Amino acid sequence: MQFSQVLQALGQFANGIAPRGRAIRPLEIDLDEANAPSPFEQAAIGTWKTEDGAILIDLRPDGQFHKCKPSAGAQHRGRYAVDRSKLYFEGESGWVALGKLKRGRLSIGEKQFRKA
Repeated sequence: MQFSQVLQALGQFANGIAPRGRAIRPLEIDLDEANAPSPFEQAAIGTWKTEDGAILIDLRPDGQFHKCKPSAGAQHRGRYAVDRSKLYFEGESGWVALGKLKRGRLSIGEKQFRKA
């Protein structure tokens, strides 16, 4: 049976079980929303800084991060991934870190960050 015949058969089946007064709409999928960030990713995106402002981390929507220490002139880049309230960081030089997002605070090791 060809694919088009299967679809036609499914359409006839759906017509048989659908309520009579209702029109059947085709399936609509918004591909833009399929790639939209999850609520956890949305909460993580943005610029984070320590209380003393010594470290800034910019988490971008494309999964990249930029970390800088203005006083030392140091900068690091890499990528991150969000798994619910946990953030996994991997720097360009190969270092890895685990962060936790809880109640508007980001913890990475002993460092605490707040959104700037």
